[in-house]
Amino acid sequence: MVRSLFLVLSDSTSPETDGEFNRWYSEQHLQDVSKVPGVISATRYRIEKGVTVLPGVNADRHAYVAIYEIEAKTTEELETFAAALRKGIDSGAVDISPTLDFQGVTGSLCVPITPRVTKEG
Repeated sequence: MVRSLFLVLSDSTSPETDGEFNRWYSEQHLQDVSKVPGVISATRYRIEKGVTVLPGVNADRHAYVAIYEIEAKTTEELETFAAALRKGIDSGAVDISPTLDFQGVTGSLCVPITPRVTKEG
């Protein structure tokens, strides 16, 4: 079954806080968000800047992306997840570190429009 995704592109506040930012995000924040109702899985990635995928296609300006798999298929279900995430942040159950450049964060909720395509089929 194809699930919806929550994509979060982020950076630390400075090169000096990058180590603490990565420790916090990987060791605490992913676990906090994974406890929000509707979250199935969470994975973080470093955006690789040194590889040209296609001529004229540039890597995102952010350094990191987190991909959360969400158990949601409709806008209403995504709104329920988003409300639960906001509640978690407001209550402190989902910690936000001062090392996160919160003003530069981008996040998108993505709903599948095709079935998953694999090399087998």
